[in-house]
Amino acid sequence: MAPPYTYPLTGVIYFLAHPQLWVKVICPFLLTLIFGILSLVLSFVYLLPLQANALIEANCPSWLAWLVSVIFTLLESAIFDVIFFAILIPFFQDALFDATLKARGMSRMFETRVQVNGMLLCCRGVSSGLALAWFLVLAQIIVWIITAPLHLIPVIGTIIACYINGWPACWGQHIHYDIEFRGFSVSDSRRYAWQNRGGYCSFGVVAVALELVPLFNLLFMWTNVVAAALWVADKYEKNEREIAKQLRNQPQGNSGNTSIASIYPSVRSPSSFVPSVESEHSRLISHASNPGLKDGMY
Repeated sequence: MAPPYTYPLTGVIYFLAHPQLWVKVICPFLLTLIFGILSLVLSFVYLLPLQANALIEANCPSWLAWLVSVIFTLLESAIFDVIFFAILIPFFQDALFDATLKARGMSRMFETRVQVNGMLLCCRGVSSGLALAWFLVLAQIIVWIITAPLHLIPVIGTIIACYINGWPACWGQHIHYDIEFRGFSVSDSRRYAWQNRGGYCSFGVVAVALELVPLFNLLFMWTNVVAAALWVADKYEKNEREIAKQLRNQPQGNSGNTSIASIYPSVRSPSSFVPSVESEHSRLISHASNPGLKDGMY
């Protein structure tokens, strides 16, 4: 399997080579653009006169009142756009992540994913999808502010800053998979990410560096999602091969006593990576009993 730091660049190439993924990126930009136009028009129609009249009634000169109101209205419209985009983007990032897995030929991951209670998943979708997204954004902003002085040190300072920011950035790319595929809680996901912080930081340092590139960062913020999905797919396939190898090396008479937990101790354990151990075990046993099937054809 390739080193984690190579995946952000692989994600760029993979995204450009698969036009079906572009739609997942175009939609949020179009929606944000439409919302931006509407919010700007409505702000000038309704908020501008209200603010200007309020300032005039407060004995503010008319020309200054209208000037200040225009500035405030532009800022308010921009804030509305940022909030809308922040709420919208996690859903499209999740859709792009899933689409990448399917384009990668990993549709079986959707069949063996952990079945999470609908109401629980809905609550997680609100708490970990929106609140967690905001938490991650705020956390990354705080880390960016703290590490900003490092950028004053040429090259080395920027690399250190990217490395520090890499872990939360990479965790944010994996939260959808951890919760909706592996059945992790948010704390499980955070614990697993911290236990594997070496790989996460390695991935994140390159991902964050790409998002520092002006203008192109609007593209790289999406290709990093593709990169995370490709990394997950490779780890999933690696675990499949490990399970298959263990099954092949076992004495035939003891096949019924296989402890698959030796590889994946628990579906909800941070050390487990395949979403559904039981279904994966059954599938591989079926595969072993049909040697005519080629590896990778499930």
